Amino acid sequence: MKKSLKITLIVLGSIIGFVFLIFAIVSLFGGSIAKNYVNKHSQELLGRQANIEHVGINLFNGHVAVNGLCIFEENGKDSFAGFDTLDISVSLFKLIGHTVYVRHITLAGLNVNVLQNGDRFNFSSIIDHFASDSTEVEEEEVKDTTPSNWIISLHNIRLANGSASYTDVPKDSRFGFKNLSILVPDFAIGGQDKTDAGITLDLDDGGKLKIDAKYQAATNDFSVILNLSNFSLEQVKPYVTDIARIDQINGRLNVDATVNGNLDQIMAMEIGANASLDGVDVMDESHRSVAQLQHLGVNVDKVVLEENLFDIASVELNGLSAKYELFADSSNTISRLLKPSEPTATTTAASESDTAKQEEKPMKLNLRNLNLSGINLTYADHTMPDDFVFPITNLRITATDLTTTGNNNAKVFANLPNGAILLVDWAGNISDWKLNQSIRLNIKNVHLTDLSPYAVAYIGQPITDGIFSFTSHNTIHNSQLNGKNRIDIYKPTIGDRRKDVKAKLKLPIKAALYILKDKDEKVVLDVPIAGNIDSPEFNYMKLVWKTLGNLVVKVATSPVRALGNLFGSHNDELFITIDPSDNDFTSEQYYQIDKVADLARTDENYHLQLNLETKPTQDSTIAQNHRMRNQHLLHHLKDLGIAPEQFSITTAQPSDSISRQGYSVTLELKEESQE
Repeated sequence: MKKSLKITLIVLGSIIGFVFLIFAIVSLFGGSIAKNYVNKHSQELLGRQANIEHVGINLFNGHVAVNGLCIFEENGKDSFAGFDTLDISVSLFKLIGHTVYVRHITLAGLNVNVLQNGDRFNFSSIIDHFASDSTEVEEEEVKDTTPSNWIISLHNIRLANGSASYTDVPKDSRFGFKNLSILVPDFAIGGQDKTDAGITLDLDDGGKLKIDAKYQAATNDFSVILNLSNFSLEQVKPYVTDIARIDQINGRLNVDATVNGNLDQIMAMEIGANASLDGVDVMDESHRSVAQLQHLGVNVDKVVLEENLFDIASVELNGLSAKYELFADSSNTISRLLKPSEPTATTTAASESDTAKQEEKPMKLNLRNLNLSGINLTYADHTMPDDFVFPITNLRITATDLTTTGNNNAKVFANLPNGAILLVDWAGNISDWKLNQSIRLNIKNVHLTDLSPYAVAYIGQPITDGIFSFTSHNTIHNSQLNGKNRIDIYKPTIGDRRKDVKAKLKLPIKAALYILKDKDEKVVLDVPIAGNIDSPEFNYMKLVWKTLGNLVVKVATSPVRALGNLFGSHNDELFITIDPSDNDFTSEQYYQIDKVADLARTDENYHLQLNLETKPTQDSTIAQNHRMRNQHLLHHLKDLGIAPEQFSITTAQPSDSISRQGYSVTLELKEESQE
């Protein structure tokens, strides 16, 4: 804004100065003489070739009319600026009273073409022409600080049918304005008069800008009303492409804003605005849509920069669609879209910035109504053996009376794949979030197969079936986190280990699920989470995975507890009692063996050990029975699909100290699987 304002003032100042020079010459030499003089000596006067078609003057009533002014570019051929008609009426009598009183200024058909190439403009040579030739600077320059007693009072300033264009040559960016209209009923410098101004113009892209401004010279109070309608976002693309790889930006911007303040305290001005963005579509260099937005509306009641106050009535967003992807080369959608930035900040600048932040007042935000709806987001992870694509649709976020100075509430709802839903209820403090937070999360009916790519990446096994629900309530009070999480899974099923995947974790998930499932094929886990969020080692997701991992390992490495009731045992020992006179197993014993085998079969990293414990005997038949029973057991386990290297059948040295005879059963994870 400062740059464009400076350019505008320089151009207008140069033209106005040249016009007043014409007025002075006309006053001295008359219209025809002035015209000829300017046309002949414009290069000396302005540094550019200029041409005037007609000059009229009436010294009796202070009226001057100039027709057909054209100021050329440096090449002397192309037009830089000009107008059709300039009509000025001045009260010569009031000059005696140190008052420049202009009855009216009418300018019709103004046309200005501004070109920028790097740090040079097509009017830079005009500025250079008027610059002082002296390069010496006085060591002690005495400035006259005496207030001027002259009053400048301009009335009925009118510009009609004007046009202008600004072209940034290296960026190939052009802004065009047409039907430029300016109406200033009163403009005063000095005295007590008020200044009013109105500007309207049409943009080449179909948009329109209207500005009404008022200024009170006596108090320095000002007010501005701005209306920008139907502004095309395509106009800003050349500047966005400096930082992002963008091919196209579609969309329209509308702004109604009011600014009230005082020039003596410019940062204390109050800003109010209604703004909307509609039909936004951003495309990358491959002409793929990066983001789309149907509508964004913001209603700002008051913004005061000096107080860092933002009082916003409402923010409404609808129809946002975007996709965020992670790639194997460690890049993501945003990093691929943004161009590398060059560091420009120096140590001094950083220090000054830090000082400014320290002195800045804390933000005071008040948002009475937040309504974000119709949001469709897709998260994709291509960094794993299997691609993970997870769409979130119909996302809605609502909140009322959000503030940075107190407690807040917000709700989130979203549809997940295959009929699943997400519900979030948040209450907490924004400015001091460690003081008080409460988040309730409810995820229902998630198909575990949608999460299978992560299972493959972490444990090397796919998820082939299961419905997942998750409820969580996490609170933070004075930096202390306490979370209650419940995992509810129906019929979870894990596939075989993938030989093409090197798993990050070796967890006996199949065994754990086998043990954790109840008779209805459900797994219900309560996972408490606690910790101090100020700890450098604090990581919420790390805590969750660590807790779950410890639970799975604990269950899977203590399988005997899961089968204790089956064997009639209430400790960590499994034992199949036999009758030495039998050479085979009973139905009940085979059932017990089958259950142990089922558990061993859930994970190839289990090793099943069956050790026959007997008393000494001289009966050869009993000894033969033991051998035959071991053979039956060996063949039965093989028939059940247990790999030979996964089980061992041994016979202990007979001992009189044992109280019972039979097989002690041990099921353990192999040592390398527990690392």
